[in-house]
Amino acid sequence: MAIMAAQKSVILYPSLGVGHLNPMVELAKLFLRRGLAVVITVVDSPDKDSVSADAIARLAAANPDIAFHLLPVPFCGREDYPHAVMRIMDVMRVANPALREFLMGALPDVEALVLDMFCADALDVAAELGIPSYFFFASALGYLAIMLRLPEYYPAAPSPIKDMPETVLHFPGVPPIRALDMAATLQDRDSDIAKARLAQCTRMLEARGILVNSFDRLESRALEALRCGLCTPRRSTPSVHCIGSLVLPGNTGGISERHACLEWLDTQPDRSVVFFGFAQELSISLALSNSTRA
Repeated sequence: MAIMAAQKSVILYPSLGVGHLNPMVELAKLFLRRGLAVVITVVDSPDKDSVSADAIARLAAANPDIAFHLLPVPFCGREDYPHAVMRIMDVMRVANPALREFLMGALPDVEALVLDMFCADALDVAAELGIPSYFFFASALGYLAIMLRLPEYYPAAPSPIKDMPETVLHFPGVPPIRALDMAATLQDRDSDIAKARLAQCTRMLEARGILVNSFDRLESRALEALRCGLCTPRRSTPSVHCIGSLVLPGNTGGISERHACLEWLDTQPDRSVVFFGFAQELSISLALSNSTRA
């Protein structure tokens, strides 16, 4: 697939699984509205959990202005992972040579490379080719504030949080959190998965910026903490850009009829609805008014 040389392009690079691809499609629409061409590069791995060809075909048919490029990569070489997240990281690491080859063919018309948070190893490819790199963080700003603080916070903690479940943890910009409510992959800081996650969070600071599916009035405290460097006191924080909410009013995903639950929500008083959004590992509850509901 060739990229039109007359138009600057943004390359979006999601992690494995449709759950990571769908938010990137919504982000792609935002770039399209700003006059940029968009290519979503999808890893096609022989490992399980790769996005199916049928899913990509459906998304491509529903979004003809977005180009999709399959990136074939070899088997990563092992199956005995202590956690699925570590397998995902390995697959994305193995994909680096194929990503490099694709990007080299697209230069010089690539404006930026936007990475899923599990694609941190692709930073090496972007740096080698001189392409500005950004992360897309589809979860809340508060979660980002915690994740960027953890690499310095955890080593200084008196004991692993798995040993102090009722202890209240304090992070800049977010309400106090019980240790037992932290992500399961981070409960034991000495585990391989926790070390991998902390390394991933550290590498996010290498990006030029972080795009977050939120807006400042919703999470102003977390945004201020991030922009003031409170979450990364020893290192510079990349610029944080609030771009949410990405799912715009009227975006029905190809469904012509409006769902009955939306009709019910419209009849509720302002600020009377609590939305519970379950991220991959951290559940977040936000009180939303009718005016801020996507």
